[in-house]
This record gives sequence, structure tokens and C-alpha cells, in this order.
Amino acid sequence: MDLFKSIAASIADAIPGIEPADLAFAPPPRPEMGDVALRTFDAARKLGCPPPQLAARIAREVGFGPEVLETGVAGPYVNFKLNREVYARRIVASVLEAGDAFGANASGAGQRVLIEHTSINPNASPHVGRARNAMIGDAVVRLLRFEGYDVEVHYYVNDMGRQIGLLVLECPDPEQLSFDQILDIYVKANQRAEAEPEFAARGYELLVKMEEKDPETVEKFHRITDLCLRGQLAVLERIGASYDVFDRESDYLRDARLEQVLAALREKDAVFTDEDDRVVVDLAKLGHERDEGRYFVLMRANGSSMYGCRDLSYTIHKMSLGADLNLIVLGEDHKLYAEQVALILGAAGFATPEPIYYAYITLKEGKMSTRKGTVVLLSDFLDEAESRAAEKVEEQCQDLSPDERREIVKQVAIAAVRFAILRVNPNKNVVFEWESALSFTGDTGPYVQYSCARIASILRKFGDCPETVGDTFPVETAAEWALLMQLASFAGVVAGAVAQRNCAPIAQYALDTARTFTTFYHECPVIAAPTREQQVARAQLCRATRQTLQNALGLLGIAAPERM
Repeated sequence: MDLFKSIAASIADAIPGIEPADLAFAPPPRPEMGDVALRTFDAARKLGCPPPQLAARIAREVGFGPEVLETGVAGPYVNFKLNREVYARRIVASVLEAGDAFGANASGAGQRVLIEHTSINPNASPHVGRARNAMIGDAVVRLLRFEGYDVEVHYYVNDMGRQIGLLVLECPDPEQLSFDQILDIYVKANQRAEAEPEFAARGYELLVKMEEKDPETVEKFHRITDLCLRGQLAVLERIGASYDVFDRESDYLRDARLEQVLAALREKDAVFTDEDDRVVVDLAKLGHERDEGRYFVLMRANGSSMYGCRDLSYTIHKMSLGADLNLIVLGEDHKLYAEQVALILGAAGFATPEPIYYAYITLKEGKMSTRKGTVVLLSDFLDEAESRAAEKVEEQCQDLSPDERREIVKQVAIAAVRFAILRVNPNKNVVFEWESALSFTGDTGPYVQYSCARIASILRKFGDCPETVGDTFPVETAAEWALLMQLASFAGVVAGAVAQRNCAPIAQYALDTARTFTTFYHECPVIAAPTREQQVARAQLCRATRQTLQNALGLLGIAAPERM
């Protein structure tokens, strides 16, 4: 919402050389200074004059409409005292009219996005660390779709590698097995491969057959990986992640486009055969400046490709699909690998996706005990979240039916997990603590959900709340004005999150809005307001706040319950 568009337009009309985009508005440092402050630095730099001089000129020369009651100058700032009723009507009407689209800037209209995220090896169940990949990717997808982008989500199915060959050897009839059984069999198969070189060699033999696209081997590999993928997706569905396209690694074997890459590498004398008869890229010839990661193996001595070789082909394929924006979500431990891929493909004139990196998740209490004993599986983690959420909900929601409580338990559990992870900037580690994450107070998802439920309760008690904002909209308190300004800032927060490819600002905005509403709730009675106009205005402000919180939570993949 460009709330101060008319003020900016008046300044641009009166002072040649200034555009509305040059003018930045923000709250003044002290409420008594005014309702909003104009920062003149950018406009003054454009005009070549001192900012205080421009501020004084604006206050002296520009005429404003009835929405501006008074102007004052404080150095490089112009402070405006506004007709709050005019702005309140404008803000609340905008929220109620836009509804589920409030906050969107339509910046992605007509543009396509391809994003790849999660992509777990088939021989593994999603763990908590990988869940951060899925949650970040899913939240970015929601954010971009909210902005009007046409987004296609890709999942790279790693259906190659010795680990799949070992599973094929140990699982002649995989359809009779569950996902968990497959994972247990893989652990045993891997142990057997370490103890029996002949068994390990058979796994590599199958990989060569897969490379040669032997139909029987391909069918066996696909049966195993399809079963594993279904198991993984069932777990990821619990956190709300979904995918549109599944790309198989095996589809990028012997890709003809790789010849163009090899030709470019040979031209730069950057590819050679090492003492083990492997085809290797020397990245130092392409500008890589450190010893770590200097060499990148493409092919084994037997002619089969390494996973990096297939990743090159897959990346070329993704970039060839013509998306306006191509993204990939990667753990920070993949930075070097992504740089290697970008150097190799760049040498052949190919672009690579824009990476979104994320750091690790740790648990304050230490690792949970799991079946594997080494990692925290996402399925176990979500079970624990629901178990702990059930205790909170039973304590807080005794007046609700068992079915309602069960639904709220699921919503609170997902809110606790997703919010605790998404509110942290991706480049920082997440330290997850159960008690704080599940609290109905503090900096948590359940706290924001509880604010939504509280607003819904107020509106139920109020009764019929007019959907159309009337001619009068009284704003009597600082708490009302603070909440109105908070709602008006949502579109700007969304725009910043899109630019950063980062949903942490959305989570922080939701927290700040919930806190601002709490102050309003304690200071501004709705049903007991002195006049009917105040009652209606405050009820409509409640509706607008709930809509805004619902939209913000939706971008994070979190529900906004009606009751808690």
C-alpha cells in the first residue's frame, strides 16, 4: 500500500527534478513530532543541494491536501501531522477490499519462476536439517505466488548412485515393503558392502548397467526410488511442502549438451585424465583461486559419470526452460560445490540458478533419540511437536470439542516448527527449543495464532461488522494509530522479502503486528467503546488486522485458527 502517494505526488509536482520514488517515509523518532516523517537525503542528492535546505523548501513551497494538517522541519526531515481519520479509512478499506491479496504488490505479474528445493537422497528419510531446506523453499514459493509470479517447483530425484544399486540387490520385491523397512534394509546393505567387497562390486556393476540404460536395470532402480520418494513426500506433506515437477537424475545420463561444456573446457586446457583414468576438471584454469575444491571429477575410469556430471546436465536443462527467475535452495555446505558448477558451466556460456543458502538447525536439548541414533528425523520431530502441542492445547482449550482440539494441535505444532525456523535469517543457525517454540506468548508462531483467535472471538461477540468502511472513522488513541500504521507497512515488508528471497521479515512483521494488536486490545475496548462510530471503527480495524495476520502467516505456511 503506497499510503503517502498523494503527499509524494504533491512534492514531485511542486519541485522539478524530484520523482515520488525519491521520497522515503518513516515514523518520526518521537510521536509528538508528527505522524510520519519524510527523509530528504536521496532527493537532495539528486538535486545537488543540502538535505536540510530541501526539507525547508518542501515545508515552505509545497501545498498539500486536507489529509495534511501541519508540517514541520527537523534538519533533513519534514514531519507531517496528518488527518488520521482520512488515513484510517483509507488503510482499513484497502485491507477489507483486497482481502486475501492485501499486501501483494503484483511485482511478479507475467513472470515465470523455476525453483528447486529439498531433493533428498532416496535412501534417507527427511531429517530436521533438510526440513529447513523444504520450509525455506516452500515459503519462498508462497511469497512469489502471492506476488503474482507463475512458480513451478522442481524436486530432483536422485535415482542413481551405488546406494540405489545396493537397495536393488537387497530388495527384489520392493512393493511389499514400507518406506521405513527400505531405510533399514539400506543400512544393512551398506554394512554388508563394507564387509563384502564382492557385494559392493555388484552394486557398481548395476550402476554401469543403469548408465547404459539397460531396461531391466532402469525398471528396478525406478521401482525402488518411486517407493522411497512416496515415503519422503508423505513426511514433507506434514509441513505443507508440495512439488510440481519431479526430475530424475537418470534422465541426464549421456546428455549431448555436455559435449559443448567439454569442448569449452578443452579449449581452456581445463580438463585432463588423472592417474586413475578419471576425467577431471582443473578449476584453477577457470579462475578458482584456492586449493580446496580445485579438482572436479566428471567420469570414472569405467566410463560411468559422476553425480557432478549429471548435475551439470540437469542445470543446463533447468536454465533452458526459459524461466525469468531460476532459484535453488542449498545448505551452506554446498556453497563450494555450487561455485564449482557455476565455473564449469560459465566457461561454456551457460548460466546457473540463483542460490538461496541456509545454515544448520540444532536442538537446545541435544539430539533426540531416533531409530537411527544419529540424526533427528523429521517424522519423529513432528510427532514430538504434536505430542507437546497437545499438552498446551488441552491446557488452554478445554472448552472446545475433541475434534477441534485435534485440529488445533496439528496447526499449533506446524506453527511452532515452521515459525521457529523461518523467523531466523537463512544464513544464521537455528537453535530450536521446544518450550519457547510452543508457547502461546513470546516470539512464537502459536502466539501469532492466538492473536488471530482472539480477534475472531472479539468479532463473534461484536456481531455483524459492516464490510464497507463508513464516512467517519474516528481514531482516538496512539494505540489505534500505531496498529493502522503497522497494517499499512505490510506491502513494503513483502516487497523487501521478495527482493531478499527471505521470509524472515514476514515472520518478524507478524510478531510485531500481533504485539501491536495486543497493546490496542488492552487500551481500546471494542464493544464497550463510548460511541457507535468507535465501536464499528474498532471492529473493522480488528477485521483488517486479522486479515493481515492471516495473509502473513499464510506466506509462512501457517494456519490462522478461529479458536484457540
